[in-house]
Amino acid sequence: MKRLSMIMVCLFAMLAASIGLKAQEISILLRPGWNWIGYPYPETVDLENAFGDFEPMADDVIESFWGYSEYVAGYGWFGGIDELKPGWGYMYYSNRTEVVSLVFAGSTPQAQVQVTTSEPMLITGNSAMSGGNVTSSNGDYVTLIVRGICWSTHQDPTLNDNFIEVGNSMGSFTAPMTGLNISTTYYVRAYAVTPSGTVFGEQQSFTTRDGIPTLTTDSITNITGESATSGGNITDDGGLNITARGVCWSTSPNPTVSDNHTTDSTGTGNFSSSITGLEIITTYYVRAYATTNAGTAYGNEVSFTTDAFPTGAIDGKFTINSNGDQVYFSQGNLQYQASTNTWRFASNQYDYIGDANSNISQTYGGWIDLFGWGTSGYNHGAVCYQPWSTSQTDSDYYAYGSYTYNLYDQTGQADWGYNAISNGGNTANQWRTLAKPEWNYVFNARTTTSGIRYAKAQVNNVNGVILLPDDWSSSTYSLSNTNSSGASFSSNTLTASQWNTLEQAGAVFLPAAGLRGGTSSVINVGYGYYWSASYLNSYDAYYVYFDASYLSTDRNGYNRQFGSSVRVVCPAEN
Repeated sequence: MKRLSMIMVCLFAMLAASIGLKAQEISILLRPGWNWIGYPYPETVDLENAFGDFEPMADDVIESFWGYSEYVAGYGWFGGIDELKPGWGYMYYSNRTEVVSLVFAGSTPQAQVQVTTSEPMLITGNSAMSGGNVTSSNGDYVTLIVRGICWSTHQDPTLNDNFIEVGNSMGSFTAPMTGLNISTTYYVRAYAVTPSGTVFGEQQSFTTRDGIPTLTTDSITNITGESATSGGNITDDGGLNITARGVCWSTSPNPTVSDNHTTDSTGTGNFSSSITGLEIITTYYVRAYATTNAGTAYGNEVSFTTDAFPTGAIDGKFTINSNGDQVYFSQGNLQYQASTNTWRFASNQYDYIGDANSNISQTYGGWIDLFGWGTSGYNHGAVCYQPWSTSQTDSDYYAYGSYTYNLYDQTGQADWGYNAISNGGNTANQWRTLAKPEWNYVFNARTTTSGIRYAKAQVNNVNGVILLPDDWSSSTYSLSNTNSSGASFSSNTLTASQWNTLEQAGAVFLPAAGLRGGTSSVINVGYGYYWSASYLNSYDAYYVYFDASYLSTDRNGYNRQFGSSVRVVCPAEN
């Protein structure tokens, strides 16, 4: 108990002196440290006999406004106080380590307090509220030293158990109980301490909550080939704070947070979750989860199957080797913005940047789409590995620091497709660049339903080459001079609307976007230059080239320093 000011002590003394007395033995709980006690006798009693059979400890002290005395073991009290006077208040210092009863044997005030205990409320997993009401038995004023509640896991708790003090006014009060254990039954009693002793209210009991949340899992929306959206709703936190929430997923039922999962803030209520990094045409199982200090709870399970092709891909399959492996092409050529370090695919397949590629720099806020070989942005060992890097020295562009490596060797990070592409699923290592033999197979060796593999064309007034998917039907659109490397671009002229018909059927268009010199301006717009992932020699890498009368998929290399177009692919289910 905190030591009261002497002004309060004197006030309590005067109030106690005004109360009528009757013969009765009373007890006051004496705690370690300083205690306030009122002396309610109608007559003066010497200090040696005031406490009946109570035995003070060595160095106990009793103090009033006028002086103090100290107890000496074997000798008794020594000091300025040798008697207790009616109605006076005193401070008593005890060296004990636990609460004991200091017993007065004599008279005590007639008026007694009555204490009731409130029913516990606002019960959580680690806290609750209770309280009580302190009144006088006959309406007379009663000196109240302190009031509060005490609680324990055993019945009939006292001030030797957990307790909290709540002031010294009469009437109703509430008080918190904290630091409780989950799923545990507790007993609580209100109490009031007066000069006459401690009075307890009736016992109440309650059981803390288990801390396990209640939640549901949202249905799956926005399904693509590699992503989807779900979430959940936490309707009850189980009595503890939600420290983590989200969804977890797996290709097996009953996923847990040990599987792939999101972390979507804290607290109860609704939340949304983005599920990423998925495989095409795959069934996944999803559950919302919520975590408290008591553990993790899960919502109902929902399932979905991803689409046949990923975000940013053209829905047409192309076989790339004699093993029958197939890929999807991206929806447009690869583009990059240095000021935000963002990769994206062109919005339309016939879009290209052109002369603005000459603005290439580390801080350029526009977009570029012509890149030196292996400039993926990852420090894979080349001197020039950034998308905005320029140099006239081909050896600066060696993948992984050596000319003998292809882009797909080592960690694969020299390939532009290793990046997370903002409108292409935004997941790293999902796309890649075709190697020289794969480009050759797409153009020259595939077996297709129609027999058509490619055709030169002008789409929306842009020169380029149309690649037709394996299952292309000639009835979709009639094309001229197909599979002809020497055909002109004007062999097939399509408007944007006509091209949309072909694109919906899986056709790919490679615009003739020109070439950027190592550190110079853009040239040959209207001619096509597309990197492969294969190196040729210490200077060159293989590329696809086409102009108004020529097409080659394995031209004998081009200097790595030059900026060429990049078109990437991702795997397709066969």
